[in-house]
Amino acid sequence: MSKRTVRAPMHRSQRAKIFMSFDALKGLKEAIAETEKITEPRRELSQDMIEEINRTLVSLRKGQIATVVYYGCYDEGYQQITGPIAKVDAYWKLLQIGNTAIGFDEIAEVYTDP
Repeated sequence: MSKRTVRAPMHRSQRAKIFMSFDALKGLKEAIAETEKITEPRRELSQDMIEEINRTLVSLRKGQIATVVYYGCYDEGYQQITGPIAKVDAYWKLLQIGNTAIGFDEIAEVYTDP
């Protein structure tokens, strides 16, 4: 005669996990979704627009409120940020608003409050 052990009944949430589908190709869905993203290419700025942006950048001062439209990266496209200027670094060609550092070459538009 063998002894049988009595198991406690399984909770419904645990039981449901038994019947969940198995993802044999982990990450495939994310990779497909990544390739389906619509990307925004960088705009070519005219020489007049570049000069206008440079004039505005030279006039910016720390603490001044500015709105900047810049090219974040290839899959994110253009982004806009508004806030007080933390730093304008002409040597490294960086504009910092809050914790966001933006390269001068990435800037498409700059607006300041009068």
